[in-house]
Order: sequence, then structure tokens, then C-alpha cells
Amino acid sequence: MCTLKNRIKTYSYYFVLLFLFWIILSQQFTLEIALIGAGAVGLIMLYSKSLLFSPKETTLFSPGKIVLFVKFIFVMLIEILKSNWQVAKIVLSPSLPISPSFVKVKKTFEKDFDKVIFGNSVTLTPGTLTVDIDEEGFLVHALTKEAAEGLEGSIIEEFVRKLEAE
Repeated sequence: MCTLKNRIKTYSYYFVLLFLFWIILSQQFTLEIALIGAGAVGLIMLYSKSLLFSPKETTLFSPGKIVLFVKFIFVMLIEILKSNWQVAKIVLSPSLPISPSFVKVKKTFEKDFDKVIFGNSVTLTPGTLTVDIDEEGFLVHALTKEAAEGLEGSIIEEFVRKLEAE
């Protein structure tokens, strides 16, 4: 059961995150932009309060986890670039060395949020696509066998595990 203190803490995290996102998109910081942003964020939170996650559903309820998630985004960008390079080499190769296959990746994450992060991260990296998520793991389509084998013990899994653990 959520106490008032926990709700205020949760809403504060969301407010700060959304407000920072507003400032980043604004590309400048003035008093008017800050006030409009604070008002817009407040209205968004008021409108979508029933959509906010409970601590049981998500892992991002502490500053440490938010910092870890930001690091994860940078790692994902590097992984996406590496995968793009590999897929480009495959596509431009005259022999087109592909071996498409489905693979069942056995990953059990406690929270649905972590499952979604892992599944979407796999899908974001070129050459792999998460087709299904169930209790046993993830069904992934991979362009090559190396890409399929690379999912076990990947840096993506490592970061999602860290998010889940902290």
C-alpha cells in the first residue's frame, strides 16, 4: 500500500524528470520557460496520475537508479551503433552471409518494466527483434546466429539486471 510520503516522493521524481526533459527540449533556460514548463509538467502529472507506475511495477524510484538508467541509454546507443555497423557489413557483402533464426532467450525478470526494457532494447539493436515475451523468457528473431548467441550474457542484460537489483 502506498503511503502519502511514498506518493510525494514518486511524484517528485516524475516531476523532476519531466521538467528536465522540458528544459532539454526548450534549448534555453529563462524564467518564462521554467514557469510554463513547471505548469505543463504539473498538468501532465495531474492528467496522467492513474498511469504512473507503482514501486512494484517499475525500478526507477531512486536517484541511483535514474543515474544507472542514463548510463544504460549511453550503452544502448553504443550497442545500436555497433549493430548498425555489423548489419551494414552483412547487407553490403556480396555473399549476404545471413542465417536468420528464432531463438528462445531464457531471462526471468521480476518486474514487467524490466522485461519491457530488455525486450525493447533487443529490438532496438539492428539485426534482432523481440517477437514474444512470456514467463520463460523472450522469443527473438536474429539476422545471424552470432547475433542470437550474443544475447546470452550481453551488456544489455547486465544493465537491466543492475536496474532490477538496486
